Parts: sequence; structure tokens; C-alpha cells
Amino acid sequence: MPAQRPEPEPVFAPEVSPAVRRLFARKPELLVPASHPCPARRTAWSEPMSTLGSLLVWIAVCVGVWILALILFAVTFPPEVAAWLAVGLAAIGVASTAVIGVTAGIEPRDRKTARRHHGKYLLAADFDEPAARLMIRAQRAVRTVLGAEVTTRGLLDDMQNELVLPEQLWDLGQVLREQTVLRARQREVAGGMATAELEAVLGPQRRALIRSETAIERKVEALEKYAERVRVADAALRAEEALQDGDRYIELLARTEPVGDSTTVQGLADEVSRLQDTLARSIESARAAGRTLALPAES
Repeated sequence: MPAQRPEPEPVFAPEVSPAVRRLFARKPELLVPASHPCPARRTAWSEPMSTLGSLLVWIAVCVGVWILALILFAVTFPPEVAAWLAVGLAAIGVASTAVIGVTAGIEPRDRKTARRHHGKYLLAADFDEPAARLMIRAQRAVRTVLGAEVTTRGLLDDMQNELVLPEQLWDLGQVLREQTVLRARQREVAGGMATAELEAVLGPQRRALIRSETAIERKVEALEKYAERVRVADAALRAEEALQDGDRYIELLARTEPVGDSTTVQGLADEVSRLQDTLARSIESARAAGRTLALPAES
């Protein structure tokens, strides 16, 4: 059985709230590709025959229960009390039936949320294979940056990664989606034909698309370069943490090395200083790579 091809994760517009994203994570069946029509408003009354049949069954049950209760009231209570109880029970039945009928006309909250947010997220189905590959690479790079310890510790706070990178993923996704549509459109228009007339029209369009594809490729490479710089900074940070116990090792060696041989002790002390310099340089290098991130202007 062939291995399943990896797919990009859903890409959300910045304005989609965390609560809505959690809803979609719990119920992915609510997600509809942007390339598909917006879901229609659906309530129980969207299928009137089924809903009406259920309502009639409910009314029949209510009437049957009311008749049985009326008989029970008649043999248990005085006529005046039985009459009032019968009227009260009938009122409850009518009110509950009305509530059920009105509720059936209300769209479920989850479906309403999904319908209102259609087009504010992109799914794997919205990308062709070249676009999906680029989006997977970009998402992998963003995960690396956001999951890095130098990010969670705030050492890259000035980059505002938590805000900027998701916005850039969304912008990137929109461009990749448009490229997907235009590539499909070009194949459809060409229809396997090659004529001078078609080339006169499609040639400039194809060249513009290639320029856009090249620019987006550079954008993804810039994201990956930033992620690699952050990974290097993370490694330096972990190495610095490993040297936090350096004083204990120096003390241990001072007690056990031959008198007058302090080369290893001095080496550890020097390594602390070098590693701090390395960490500072790697963090600045990551920041420099991050500052270059910007979607190229479409042309």
C-alpha cells in the first residue's frame, strides 16, 4: 500500500479567533474548502417533510399522554380539579410543541459558525501538489520557530513571531491558492492545444505565473532560513544551560587533577565565555533573518 502523501494543515486568517479554531479542531467535518461553495444555512426545517413527520409524531404522543392523564385525573380528583389539571397539561403540551417548532428553525451554533467563517481558512483541497509542498515547508518552518525555546523564553520578542508568522502563513496560503486556480485555468484553456493564438494570450500569463512562483519559493526559503537560524540559537541556548553546572565540574577537576595542571579547568571557563558570545551572535543572526521576511509584491 503506497504511503499517504503528507498534506498541509488548515491555514486560518488572523481574524479567526482561537475559540473558533478549537471548534474546527474538535469537529473537522465542519470545514469546507474555500474552493467549494459556501455551505447553505441549514436547520431542521431544511428537510420539511422529515421535520413535519417528527412533529406530527410528537403531537400524537402528546395527545395520547393527555388522554391517559385526563382519565387518571377523572378517577382520582374531583371534577373541578381534574378539569384544571387537564387544561394545565394541555397548555404545557402546546407550549412545548411550539418551542420544538421554533427551535427546529434555528441553525445550530456550530454550523452557523462554520458557515460564517467559510473562506477564512484554507485546506489541503484548496492547493494543488506544488502549492501544497510549499505550504508544508512553510508550516514546518513556522512550527520550528514558534516551538523553539528561544521563542518561548522571549529572546526573540522583538520579532513578534506569534503574530507575524501566522499572518504570513495566511498571506502565503492565499497566494498559493490563487496560483493553484490559475494553473488549473491555464490547463483548461489550453486543452492540450498549442497554437500561435493561444501562445499569444497564455505566454505572458504563464511568465507572470512563473515569476510569482519564483517569488513565493524565495519566500518559503527565507522562512526556512529563519527557522534554521532559530534552531542554531536554540542549540546554543541548550549548550549554555548544560554549562550552568560548570563551576561544579571546575571544582571537581581542581580537586582531582595533578598539581599545576589547570588546562582543563581553564578550558571549561573559557568555553563559558565563548558559548555566551555564540548565543548572542546566533540570536542576532536569527533576528536578522526574521527581519528579511516579507511577502514579495505580486507582479
